[in-house]
Amino acid sequence: MPASRPIRFTALLGEATRTVEVLGLGEGRFQVTIDGQTRLVDSRPTGAASFSLLIENAAAEVSVVARGDTYAVAVGGRTHRIRLLDERARRAHRRGAAGGGTREVRAAMPGKVVAVLVDVGTVVEMGQGLLIIEAMKMENEVTSPRAGTVQEIRVKPGQPVEAGELLAIVE
Repeated sequence: MPASRPIRFTALLGEATRTVEVLGLGEGRFQVTIDGQTRLVDSRPTGAASFSLLIENAAAEVSVVARGDTYAVAVGGRTHRIRLLDERARRAHRRGAAGGGTREVRAAMPGKVVAVLVDVGTVVEMGQGLLIIEAMKMENEVTSPRAGTVQEIRVKPGQPVEAGELLAIVE
């Protein structure tokens, strides 16, 4: 049964913020509006966490791993970390965006550490690459969730990691 009204989110992708509106049309079809541009999307599951998407006659295979309001979306050999905020979470994010505090960086999916891109003590920007993990035969850059200083790196190249494992701490 199609949704009677769209669901609205704010999507955070690195430093970029996008306004997203999704209207279910039924049978795996959606009307997706991002920053005022509307596209029709036909979605079919192809596995437990993978989908085949047809976006206005362009096909894409994607895999999605969710952890709370953060999603690791793998498409075209690259993984993008996207955080979806509803209105209440968006207001809290705005209040806390400039605030301090420690942020744990955790693995979105199991894999193997290929490279560590920073050292302890490195000053990083939000969205800056911290390390690279190979998962599902793709290399995925793990980025900093905030601007700050790398306090700890808990992994090294060649090390296997599990989903949710603590990789680094940025303060």
